[in-house]
Amino acid sequence: MLTIAGAGTGEITRSAREAIRESDIIFAHERFRDLVPDNKKFIALKDFNAAFDMIESEPGNKLILVSGDPGLYSLLSLVKKRFSDFRVIPGISSLQAICAYARESWQDSKILSGHGRELKLYKFLNTLERNRINILFCDDIISPEWVCKNLALFEDIDIFIGERLGTPEGKFYSGTPFELDRLEIKYNSPAIVLIRNNKPYIPLSNRPSDKNFLRESGVHMTNENIRAIILDKLALNNYSVLWDIGAGSGSISVSAAHEFPFSEIHAIEFKSDAVNLIYNNAKKFHVHNVEIHESRALNIIKSLNVPSHIFIGGHDGELTGILEYIASMHHTFRLVIECVTLETLCTAFNFMKNFRNFEAVQVMINTSKPVEDNLTLMKAHSPVNILSADIN
Repeated sequence: MLTIAGAGTGEITRSAREAIRESDIIFAHERFRDLVPDNKKFIALKDFNAAFDMIESEPGNKLILVSGDPGLYSLLSLVKKRFSDFRVIPGISSLQAICAYARESWQDSKILSGHGRELKLYKFLNTLERNRINILFCDDIISPEWVCKNLALFEDIDIFIGERLGTPEGKFYSGTPFELDRLEIKYNSPAIVLIRNNKPYIPLSNRPSDKNFLRESGVHMTNENIRAIILDKLALNNYSVLWDIGAGSGSISVSAAHEFPFSEIHAIEFKSDAVNLIYNNAKKFHVHNVEIHESRALNIIKSLNVPSHIFIGGHDGELTGILEYIASMHHTFRLVIECVTLETLCTAFNFMKNFRNFEAVQVMINTSKPVEDNLTLMKAHSPVNILSADIN
């Protein structure tokens, strides 16, 4: 019989102690050796695959003893992939301990882990922006110091830190990110951080409309009706990497980032007044996954992460060069081009027409406009052509 049990954070449960007594072989970290009687076979848990091989070959009752709770960023998911017959004994996790210290319930918390896992800063910040209680499992890189440094200028944030919980060296700390960052404390692993956002951002229930965006004279913004079609044709998701070439006011980039906060958005724009507007619109909507590049497209796109989606809304005469470069990329991506002039339409059509799922849509928008004598006219806008295809 195989059992996986949580040793908690210093307070091991009676069920876990009984599992230790009933087991013939115990696999655990060295720090749990004192919990194992001398008459039991103790195997230091280092190489998971080697331990799993031994579990399959050795007779008798086997126990995997882990810190905290087995089901919370622990070994349960790996055990499930390898074994079908086992039981789970929960433990008191550091998550429960940090919530108790902060006097916060945790059923509505957002749980993240940077412990041996990649956690991009924008994913962390976008999660924090939208949720009141956020809990982060740390390591030596995604550490409490990293949290405090990146949140030092945020307002209405409280930080609670627990280090080495369940050991004699365990400690708690609390304060604002700015206060804790100034203390320059070197926290010991393992550590956990609870971030309380006292004024979380409540996202719009639908896509931002034109009236939601900041505007500036001379900076182009795609009409909200056209923007909706473009975003639908892009078909983004939370794993997308989008190049928004000729980003203008940033309405496409910011709308995409708002709808998909874990996507990676690159807004490419060379006009400084437009770049400032993109920054301000991203700040207004509390999105941190828009990386702004003040550059002409051909000078920057070769250095960007490989895209899953590309939108071209402006090109300032570089369209042919941009298309030549993206045609040389040996992977599949979704391409959408907004065409207003016939020259752009012809160039885009000739490039895209033979690719998979090619589609051309012409959109003519007429909007109501009040005139004198309490009358209303429909004001016509220039037709816009939206071309989309799956490239390569």
